[in-house]
Amino acid sequence: MSKTFFKIIKWKNLLYIAFIQFLFKIFFLHGYGFDTKLSFFDLFLLQVSTFNILAAGFLINYYARKKGVKHLKYPVKKAKNVAIFFAMTSVTLGFVLSFNINKPYYGFIGVFNMILITFYSLYILKKTIFTNIINSFIKAYSVLLVWWCDVPVNLTTDQWELFFKFQLITIFYISLSFIGNIARDSIVDIININHDYTYNHQTVPIVLGRRRTKTMVIVISILSSIIVLIFAIWIIEIKFIRATILLLGTVPQLHFIYYLLKARSNNDYKALLQKANIVYFLAVMSIPIVAYYFKYVIK
Repeated sequence: MSKTFFKIIKWKNLLYIAFIQFLFKIFFLHGYGFDTKLSFFDLFLLQVSTFNILAAGFLINYYARKKGVKHLKYPVKKAKNVAIFFAMTSVTLGFVLSFNINKPYYGFIGVFNMILITFYSLYILKKTIFTNIINSFIKAYSVLLVWWCDVPVNLTTDQWELFFKFQLITIFYISLSFIGNIARDSIVDIININHDYTYNHQTVPIVLGRRRTKTMVIVISILSSIIVLIFAIWIIEIKFIRATILLLGTVPQLHFIYYLLKARSNNDYKALLQKANIVYFLAVMSIPIVAYYFKYVIK
């Protein structure tokens, strides 16, 4: 039962979000000679609150889709009760955090998020073209929460300029992550097209077809590669760091595109999905390098 529970809440995705939040905190908001509102304990509260509200959403969606179905590995009544517990825990931690940073009204953001995610989970029971967009937005929004809550204080003019550069870099990463997640989720939908067709989902491959969806993913992947290439050549001046970014960003993406062009069967797409996970992991690992560049090279 525990294995089914962790599968329902998509624990790997939730840990990924928490890891990204930590990376942006430690490399883009900490150690640059200025203080921010969130301590690392406050960040932990934000991460646990985010984890709980997203897990609650997945459980509510499971309850809405499976109620009335008998002999499930994880009972829907239990899923509902655990979802309520997670949601209330998230809201409570949100208010604790908001009082810790002297922004009590921030707690109502958690209430709004809970209502929004509950509504979405209860009534969006079929996968559609917009499902991938919403899921990608949620991941991006989770990172933006760190920037929203962890505002620097008492900055000098030079420090504000540095922080502004970090904001631009964050937008760059979030944008790449957003379109990259859409591409990855589209590959998942290609793999699951028969299952989704049986349950009358309206995913991208069902609406556009496998071939057009593959073309869309190719275009997105090529666009991402070009963006990273332009960033490395025009923004980064140190050859070693430029080469490292290209090695972690452009080269793996080109490798992914090569195998994407050759993909035909479901097994090909499953192998491609694993390569996509490696590409995104390497892209995440470039965050410390970019932070080092802005901290020690151009500061």
